[in-house]
Amino acid sequence: MANLCPDRAPRTIGPYVHAVVHGNLVFTTACIPLDPAMMTIVGGGPENQLRRIFDNLKIILEESGTTLDRIIKQNVYLTDFEQFEAFNKVSAEYLGDHSPARATMKVLELPKHAPMGLDVVAALPE
Repeated sequence: MANLCPDRAPRTIGPYVHAVVHGNLVFTTACIPLDPAMMTIVGGGPENQLRRIFDNLKIILEESGTTLDRIIKQNVYLTDFEQFEAFNKVSAEYLGDHSPARATMKVLELPKHAPMGLDVVAALPE
């Protein structure tokens, strides 16, 4: 089992890692829309924030040896379900026709008062 904390991704906020590789699977910690350089939540509305989340996940997955198109499960955390359609739109931008299994949950609050978060399980290439 390998623990990963890529330097190009935002630092974790607590005492945990970005991802754990176990067998042929990568399990990520929930990503929020943090700018890696400033460690602040990016502005620009839900779609821009979701793009930042996917960009951060892309970094983490690449460092783990896999890619966004190998995601098999997503857990989406929204503080406002009005963001649901924005998530679907941005997800399609990044994943195309690839449709992983997904759970979407409304949550009361996320770290740094982030409006949304996403964690995934992805397969490593065979």
